[in-house]
Amino acid sequence: MVALPDKYIIFHGAIVLMVGLLTGFPLRQAIIRAKPESTRAWRVAHSVLVMDGLMMLMIGLAVPRLALGKLAISVLVWALVISGYGFVTAFTIGAWKGCRGLAPRPYGLNTVLYGAHILGASGSVLGMAMIIYGFYRALN
Repeated sequence: MVALPDKYIIFHGAIVLMVGLLTGFPLRQAIIRAKPESTRAWRVAHSVLVMDGLMMLMIGLAVPRLALGKLAISVLVWALVISGYGFVTAFTIGAWKGCRGLAPRPYGLNTVLYGAHILGASGSVLGMAMIIYGFYRALN
């Protein structure tokens, strides 16, 4: 039986994966319409979100094997959930509106997308560090 934190990360990972799969439809349209910049943006959104969703699903299955306390597991789960939704926001809205969000300027939507990228990247790094630490402790 899967514990509650595992269910959260698996559930939210499935949502991120579904959004990633759904971005395949605008990617197809961009390819058909021969729009190279739009195609690139939707291809990045599609591949990153599918990979991130799959990563979250795999980590959800690995959580019971980590040697971490309840608070650390909670931080791990929510760091990855926030990361997943940060990337969903940054990549889908960025591809839809034609913004990259790799720098905070020009201010406005680009700043919001930049913040979403920062949330996604920092949550992923924190989550991976905790997974490595949890597995390291489990080995000893």
